[in-house]
Amino acid sequence: MKKTKRHKLVLLVVFAVICSQTTIGQTAENQLNVPEKLTQLLHKKIELDRENATKKLFTIQVFYGAYAPTLEVLERFKEDFPEIEAQLVFETPNYKIRVGQFATEREAQEILVRVKRQFTAAFVLKP
Repeated sequence: MKKTKRHKLVLLVVFAVICSQTTIGQTAENQLNVPEKLTQLLHKKIELDRENATKKLFTIQVFYGAYAPTLEVLERFKEDFPEIEAQLVFETPNYKIRVGQFATEREAQEILVRVKRQFTAAFVLKP
C-alpha cells in the first residue's frame, strides 16, 4: 500500500513539473527594423525567381571538358555563330558550353542541325 501512495506521489510531482515547465517558459519577441528598400528588393527578387522558374527553356550543349580546351571551342563557336548566345558553365568536374535559349524543343532542334555540322557532339538539353 505504501508503494501505491509513493507511486501516486511521484506521478503527481512529475505531472506538476511538466505543467510548470510549459507555463513558466519565456517568450521572446524580436522586432527587426528592415528598411523599406530592402523589403522591395526582396519582393522583386522573389518575383524574378518565380518568372525564371516558370520559363522552361531548351539549350544546346556544344562541348564539355577541361578549362583550356573549352575556352578554345567557345571562341570558335562565337566566331562561327555570332548570332547565338553562348556561355561557359562549370559543373564539377567539367566546363561546359551551352548555347541559346529556346522556348520549344523544335526551335532548339532546328539550330542543333546547323550547329552539329561543326560541333558533332552537340545535343539539346531539356529543361
